[in-house]
Amino acid sequence: MRLIASCLTSRSHSPAHELHEAVEPVIRLKQGKLAGDTLAVALDSAHAVAFHSGLGQPLYPTTSTTGYLSEHSAAAFAEAAYVKNNIAVVADGASQQTLSRWVEIFFKGVPTTSDSELPLSLAESKYYGGEQRTASSHGNAIIIGFPSAALGSVSPELSVLVALLGGASSIKWSPGFSLLAKAAAAAPGSHVAAVNLAYGDAGLLTIQITGGSGSVRKAAEESVKALKSVVEGTVAKEDLTKAIAKAKFDALTANELTGAGLISAGTSILNSAKPFQVAEAVRSLEAVTADKVKAVSSRSALPDSAPLTSVQAAKALLDGKATVAAVGDLHVLPYAEELGLKV
Repeated sequence: MRLIASCLTSRSHSPAHELHEAVEPVIRLKQGKLAGDTLAVALDSAHAVAFHSGLGQPLYPTTSTTGYLSEHSAAAFAEAAYVKNNIAVVADGASQQTLSRWVEIFFKGVPTTSDSELPLSLAESKYYGGEQRTASSHGNAIIIGFPSAALGSVSPELSVLVALLGGASSIKWSPGFSLLAKAAAAAPGSHVAAVNLAYGDAGLLTIQITGGSGSVRKAAEESVKALKSVVEGTVAKEDLTKAIAKAKFDALTANELTGAGLISAGTSILNSAKPFQVAEAVRSLEAVTADKVKAVSSRSALPDSAPLTSVQAAKALLDGKATVAAVGDLHVLPYAEELGLKV
């Protein structure tokens, strides 16, 4: 007993301080891992340029932000965030009766509102766009982004556009039908993919490119050419048909009630109070036409109420303000202006 008492009384740190000492090395480890991942760094940079604060904050705290983090600020955030209006419970394979019983047990004490001194910011995300370049010896990456739709507002035309741009081929030894797969084939050693990042009140349509510096530069140039072919309406009808089929497949597989599907359902309920509807999504995708794909490209850069002419539909995406983040060998990686993009 003397030994135990001695150990307890000899500790000079509080439990909160010990928690901070335990968590800080984990954050540092993630920071170190992130520094070696050029695509992750480019994504953080792209969000910072596109949205500034809010969605623009880095996914993992940087060395400049860790000073604002503590066990107290984390506890205050948890108190403000974990209230009933911010929680959705989604289950797969459970009866409603069983689910309700466990929800009652585990969430009975969750408050409806919070009295935290740290209220959550509800400011609507605003898109800015711009360019950021970061030197790195760990590899090369470029993110080309444009404003897109928020969760619950993603149109079928946008889904088809993402599938049409595509990226890596799903068929071995084949370059694939997608426009960006062809762009990657023209730049050996590069990996190119279109990814739409949808959040609660904003979205970012991205073209993500990695590889050797020369390959990334060439792939970026080819990717912008691919975008121009979409907004100019020169995409083959066969490619559009394939993109619609791919968009339907992606929608169905991404929203199966397992893993990511559960997360998707919960996120949709929180942001739009409407879970994913399979039949409705498939019908809307089947109604997509080439003109609608061109139109969605322009809607991201024009007010929702603005009437679209054929010229606007063809030009607005590339004429709007883009987001470009380059990480790697900056002597080789292109500037946005060299790609023909406005920032």
